[in-house]
Amino acid sequence: MTEEPTKQRTRESSLSELLSPTLAESQAGIRGITLEDEVVTARELRARKRRRHTIMATALSVFAVVLIVLGVIFVQRYDINPFKNRDYSGSGNGEPVSFTIEQGESTAQIAQALKEKDIIADPGKFIDVYQKEANGKTLKAGTYELQKQMSSSSVVKNLVDSDNNIFYIAVQQGKRMNETVDIIAKATEGKISRRDIEAAMSHPEEYGIPKNFPSMEGWLHPGEYRIPKEGTDAKKIIEAMVSRTKADLQEAGVSGDQRTFEVLTKASIVELEAQPKDYVAVAGIINNRLNNPKGETNGLIQSDATVTYGLGVRSYHLTEEQKADKNNKYNTYANTGLPAGPIASPGLSSIKAVANPENNPYYYWVTVDLDTGETKYSRTYKEHQKYVDEYNQWCEEHSGRCK
Repeated sequence: MTEEPTKQRTRESSLSELLSPTLAESQAGIRGITLEDEVVTARELRARKRRRHTIMATALSVFAVVLIVLGVIFVQRYDINPFKNRDYSGSGNGEPVSFTIEQGESTAQIAQALKEKDIIADPGKFIDVYQKEANGKTLKAGTYELQKQMSSSSVVKNLVDSDNNIFYIAVQQGKRMNETVDIIAKATEGKISRRDIEAAMSHPEEYGIPKNFPSMEGWLHPGEYRIPKEGTDAKKIIEAMVSRTKADLQEAGVSGDQRTFEVLTKASIVELEAQPKDYVAVAGIINNRLNNPKGETNGLIQSDATVTYGLGVRSYHLTEEQKADKNNKYNTYANTGLPAGPIASPGLSSIKAVANPENNPYYYWVTVDLDTGETKYSRTYKEHQKYVDEYNQWCEEHSGRCK
């Protein structure tokens, strides 16, 4: 008689447990389900409980997504990002870096390039600061000596204030070392003397220049430089020029002391003896002469520019005595092989031409028109002489141009 009431109480207890809210539900204010007249099976109660959990989980997920979306909109609208370093502070971390602005680059391109070299923290911030602080001044093409991790304001000041705080140095292509020294001394308004510059160049090894170079000739890269006046000395200017030459060699795939000597020496000859459009062809001709000691030119380069460099003059014409002088280590008429070293500082285009010369059958070249740069090539000396006559005829018709 007592077993049936006990079973009834057990079922009621089970239903009560199913209907009772969990601790989390109680804290959320859910009181559970109260049964009045409705008869609900235990399976239905469990299903209802699962649905309640699903609804609550869905609601929480939707709420979280809404919070994330609102957060992203807020960050984008007000440009607030705790993980983004918008700007560095001060004038840099002391690590120097050469930065070049190419002709025609936009402010956005310059800003991105500054970021890639870790000079600034954020391109957008730099553009904002430039627009506010440049006072209408433009960013001019040239190479600037900056530091890594500078504030945008400091970079803007260095780039646009060239008239007040910057030494502007412009070295044309084909300039010799002594001519470049004069250009630097003049550009620095006497604050860096010729003596200081020559002293700074007296130990080429300090700049990482191989020992097989007789001097720093060939390493003072042509181009425009804008260097801060404050804290600048002769050595920093020389470092900037050498750094650009090293960058050109790397871009052209040139490495190793002997290979570097050969490329810079040949490139300096090519640049003075040919028009840019003829660099690769003339580089191939020089190789033909050097690699064939029993060929048309008996292994002689025969460059007027090398001879005049050794003489310390500039001229289009040489005497037979000058061409025969073997004591001139730069005389490529009298001495086979390369001269003692470069005869000027070449640029990237001539370096690339020498690193990848044209494969051609020629041994001679001559520019027959100095105005158009027309150059004619030949395999034999006899053919070459006809083109030399054309050049001489042009010189007669253009008095004073060939001296």
